[in-house]
Amino acid sequence: MTRLAIAAAAALALLLGLTACHDYPRDADDMTAQAAGRGMRVGASHDPPWLVVLPDGRVGGPEAELLQRYADAHGYRLIWLPGSHDALMAELERAHLHAVAGGHHADSPWQAKVGWSRPLVLRASPDGPLPERRIALPPGQSAWHLAFDRYLAGRGDAQ
Repeated sequence: MTRLAIAAAAALALLLGLTACHDYPRDADDMTAQAAGRGMRVGASHDPPWLVVLPDGRVGGPEAELLQRYADAHGYRLIWLPGSHDALMAELERAHLHAVAGGHHADSPWQAKVGWSRPLVLRASPDGPLPERRIALPPGQSAWHLAFDRYLAGRGDAQ
């Protein structure tokens, strides 16, 4: 084979490889389309002052406000699903939720089972401490996770 033929074959292989990758990163379960079409489903685990679930089901606190800003920025209707932390995390692990906020601890058994946002830059009060907080994200949803982290980084909401 001549050098020209080898170069042409290599260029063709590179071109085919690049065109096959145009939709990366991807979501295994098309989370972005689900959020746009049916709403962004977020589990809320009561964890004051970061995330507060009121008796009437309304959700507030700094993490709730951050997720509402993300939903608003992307045109998603935010659907809060209050519940127990482990039950919500099990739903997240199966990609039935777009995120879970509140209730996460460093020694959680869920650390290796789900995805995690970048560390958040959130304070419970203007003079309060700045602990490392994260939002749990469904595993295997690369595009969804990347979009969330880019939003955080772009707004200064992540460390």
